[in-house]
Amino acid sequence: MLSTFSTKNLRSQRGAMFGLDARIALAIFAGLSVIAGMAVFGTIRQTDVTALVSEFDNIGKGYINYAFDTGVDVTPGATTGLGFTALFEDTPTPTLGWNGPYITRSTAQHPRFGVYDIVQGRIDTTGSPPGAVAAAGINGAWISLTGVPCEIANDLDRTVDGDIDPVTAGIQLDPIDGNLRHDTPCAAGSTGTVYYLLSRLMS
Repeated sequence: MLSTFSTKNLRSQRGAMFGLDARIALAIFAGLSVIAGMAVFGTIRQTDVTALVSEFDNIGKGYINYAFDTGVDVTPGATTGLGFTALFEDTPTPTLGWNGPYITRSTAQHPRFGVYDIVQGRIDTTGSPPGAVAAAGINGAWISLTGVPCEIANDLDRTVDGDIDPVTAGIQLDPIDGNLRHDTPCAAGSTGTVYYLLSRLMS
């Protein structure tokens, strides 16, 4: 028969073992939660990138249809106030041949990021934003989107231009070259503007 001391000692050890098991289980659960959280965050980010590339492509198709219908390029928003709006609204001055809307959006405001606009700039030179249009250069129409986080801008660069350079603080993936350019500094929480090439200018 166990003594009173032995019984109390066994009960104490059972309690200690239960406490140790619980701490181990909590540590494992916490580790798995972190891994799951990172996986979910990565999935959401990739979803954002895929959605943006698809949207850029659709805007590009709308831009080309606008140019075919009207015979002119969309004038930059900074110049006339039309810009991106011209793809879904024929105001304030009607454009001859306009047969839109050319895109499904009815606002320049992006639901998750910043604001869309149309800009014009050089294709044959590096720069973000693209360099100023020049008579002797190869010029294009670009869609710009403000408020894009650094990580998404870099992922867009990988997807559109195939850049695979390592990402380090303050360094972007060839941000001023190719069909996708951005001026987003790579610091925690930083955002900036991305530029996506829609088409060569008609003139």
